[in-house]
Amino acid sequence: MTERGIDRAPSWVPVAAWGLGLVEIALGAAAIVAIQADTLSRVLGVLSVVLGLGALAWGAASLALDRTPAPRGAVAGVSVGVLVALVLLATAPGRASVVAIALEIALGVVVACGILRGRRHPSRRTSLGGVIAAAAVVTVLVVPALGACQGAALLDADGTVLPVVSHDGH
Repeated sequence: MTERGIDRAPSWVPVAAWGLGLVEIALGAAAIVAIQADTLSRVLGVLSVVLGLGALAWGAASLALDRTPAPRGAVAGVSVGVLVALVLLATAPGRASVVAIALEIALGVVVACGILRGRRHPSRRTSLGGVIAAAAVVTVLVVPALGACQGAALLDADGTVLPVVSHDGH
């Protein structure tokens, strides 16, 4: 394959995919362990975790190979992940974090657009500065969303937050 025929997304795309994967995993884990989780939300949670792990692996492969592996499959995976997140929000327990789902949709759009841009206008090479800047931005966005996922999983039916550790008798 010639250099011109290689799809190479900008260096920030794999890092955004890692952020997307982390949010998907957190949403899935919250759906699995939520207080009022039913079978549907647990199945969707497992699917979300698997898609999140796939996003993490894709980002690592993209950086390791210095090209965009399976660009169509990656865009399809991002699309399915966003749909699963939206369905999680609509499940009976409804314990998915709106903040995390909004961030997942935003990161999904960013990753998909970055992949498509890399197909039309391949980047020349991976930029360490671009990776570091993307990691900083993604960290600032993803960490609060991960906390929101945990908070959503701990909501009781009456809207109160259940304690993580009980301090009864102290």
